[in-house]
Amino acid sequence: MWNFLARNKQVAAMLGLLAAAAVVVIFLATRGRSHVVVEQFLVETEDVSEDPYIFSAHSLPSDDRFMPSIGNGHLATNVFSDTVYMNGLYNGRKGESRRARIPAWANIRLNSTLTNHPYSPVYSLDTKHGVFQVTVDRDRSIVTQRIYAHRYYTRSIVNQIKVEPKSHTDPNFVHHQIWIAIKQMPGPDSKDIDFEAPTPEVIDEMLVWKACGKTKEVEDPAYQGLPEKVCAYWSSVPDHLVVPHIRSRVITFLMTADKNETVARQEFIKILQEDGDELFEKHVEQWGKLYRQGGLEIEGNLQLAKIVNGIWYYFLSALPSEESHFPLDRYYGLSPTGLARGGTFDDYEGHNFWDTEMWMFPPILLIYPQYARKLLQYRLDNAYVAAELARITGNKGYRFPWESAYTGSEVTQPCCPEVAEFEQHISACIAFAARQYLSVTRDEDWLKHGGCSIVTNIADFWASRAVIKFSTGLYDIANVMGPDEDHSNVTNSVFTNVVAGYSLYLAQYVACLCKSYYMAKNPDHWADIAWSLALPYDKTLDYHPQFEGYKRGEAIKQADAVLLGFPLQYPMNISTRINDLTYYESVTRGNGPAMTWSMHTIGQLQIQDNLRAATLFNRSYEGYVREPFKVWSEQRRPKVGAVNFHTGMGGFLQTLMFGYGGIRIHLDRLEITQPQLPPEATKFRIKDIKYLGAKLTLDIRISQTTLTVASVDDNWPLMMNNGKYNVTLVPGMIVTLKGTGPFTIRTIPWKHCKLPLDTIGNNYLRPID
Repeated sequence: MWNFLARNKQVAAMLGLLAAAAVVVIFLATRGRSHVVVEQFLVETEDVSEDPYIFSAHSLPSDDRFMPSIGNGHLATNVFSDTVYMNGLYNGRKGESRRARIPAWANIRLNSTLTNHPYSPVYSLDTKHGVFQVTVDRDRSIVTQRIYAHRYYTRSIVNQIKVEPKSHTDPNFVHHQIWIAIKQMPGPDSKDIDFEAPTPEVIDEMLVWKACGKTKEVEDPAYQGLPEKVCAYWSSVPDHLVVPHIRSRVITFLMTADKNETVARQEFIKILQEDGDELFEKHVEQWGKLYRQGGLEIEGNLQLAKIVNGIWYYFLSALPSEESHFPLDRYYGLSPTGLARGGTFDDYEGHNFWDTEMWMFPPILLIYPQYARKLLQYRLDNAYVAAELARITGNKGYRFPWESAYTGSEVTQPCCPEVAEFEQHISACIAFAARQYLSVTRDEDWLKHGGCSIVTNIADFWASRAVIKFSTGLYDIANVMGPDEDHSNVTNSVFTNVVAGYSLYLAQYVACLCKSYYMAKNPDHWADIAWSLALPYDKTLDYHPQFEGYKRGEAIKQADAVLLGFPLQYPMNISTRINDLTYYESVTRGNGPAMTWSMHTIGQLQIQDNLRAATLFNRSYEGYVREPFKVWSEQRRPKVGAVNFHTGMGGFLQTLMFGYGGIRIHLDRLEITQPQLPPEATKFRIKDIKYLGAKLTLDIRISQTTLTVASVDDNWPLMMNNGKYNVTLVPGMIVTLKGTGPFTIRTIPWKHCKLPLDTIGNNYLRPID
């Protein structure tokens, strides 16, 4: 993303590394001369757990940036940090907008006398139960600290200290009290929120503190009239706990925060009335409901299984709870670094980019379509702002900003005006996400409540951007930037033109679906423009130049033209696909983001070069996942970039689901092609794929591949071609997939609307049926 400050960011990252580096000296002897090679690297703590859902270590990362996060979609924090962030709470004018920091009154630490010699604490992130734990086994007791953002009481972050006395066989043993020293570490005052001085209050005979304040600066005065108010309540924390050596006890400390003071206070009171263990079990129950909805399971490769489980944990921690004690506020999107980060430039300030729709959205869609709709709803909520941006830039329809946050207006940093001006493909990427959503759900309610409008208005934008060039008979789109931010202000970016063409075709299709309740003017005109959009293609070299005038050999930042093959699935000869993959791999920067290698992996699997695919698959994560808590970095070691990089995580999940799983989403069908095991795995399961209301589980093993049908929606009966016969899918059925496919799942036509042509680059009239 912000490539224009890449050099400065790298310098800052290296300085941080040098401060925390370990030095390894390797002696090499060649031809009688001794050479000393000094390599500096960041020592990462080992994960000692054998459980695929639990990441454990005997020490914390030396770099605090690689601490894990806890969150519930409303509140989030990095464990032991001095910062809490809230969904939809930002401070700063336009490009300076960032997540507003709330002091971490929930940050409670066990005293160092418990976590140092002679005791050996175990620090664990339990991704299945959504909790971070510190366990200290002492002479007379076991002390466990549990830290979690409650999944049902969503305004709260909970700290619980459980003390379990050890029994003694000595009859003369005197049951002394157990003392535990603790410390609250909320950090400095917030620079984003003007909090009033904390005030004490007694609630249910307990001393409680409260602070309310307002953000210091609105994001955009045109769309935000007043600063946001926020209130927090938190427990008074003593400097030590005294527990009788009789039976186990759980001591609960909590912090609640919300924009509504009453909600924050009432939730605090409600939690005080809960038994400590029951409070935790209610949280665990909500996480259990999420995991029972589906996911990815891997056997035979523990590290890979852990990485996948970590990704889903971090994704779900940033997405809103499905059940909540109080109704939830509207959701403000999934940022590249989730909800627990976003206060700095390096962490992308909690802004929303194309990352959401192109990288994180697809895997979420297949397992949690309800969350996919929430991600689209963020765009719908800000559609009126996109309409104004289109108008002031001389266009029609909806032009979504490159970066958006609270108001939906453009909030790209002042450093980087080029990305805000030229990376207009984000609007088409939003339409592409809508296309995938409709393909998987056929959600008519979504169409009626904004879907028809957003799709057709994005098409209007691209129709106003495309200009006919009479010498070629093709439409050009000038002054754009594709995903490769090393090249700006280009004409006919091949990625931009294809995804814009798809958005134009989709509008024609949606106009048919919506015609009984939404009127679109001349939808065939959108298809005419799409049909004749310029498509850069070199016949001699049989590949797609990245844009008009691209010079062979020029380095690029990340995957761009190769995205035509996937995720766009643009039709092309296999030789063209091979040439695109081979050439662009050779000119892509080595320090680019992980998603590039994820997409190259999928491409190599598509052309059946499995050996090369395995190499690139390893490259897509090995340099980016930081131990022991499986936190992703934007850049490969030793560089860092943004931390807990959800964008890279999303690309990696796509490699597994669409690459090794072989799943392809189309408007009229779901395909499974060449399903196979990931490297070193003995079993790979994609559990409860959601397709048109059905639940399907794909099991890939060494011996065979099967598709199990858990349920089918009566409105959309499914027929599958298993490579030989057409089979009607019914609940309880297990279909064996023999060969490489494609295995195609179809249903009845949707309103008998004609599917779009989805091809561009034609300088003759579009055929009319």
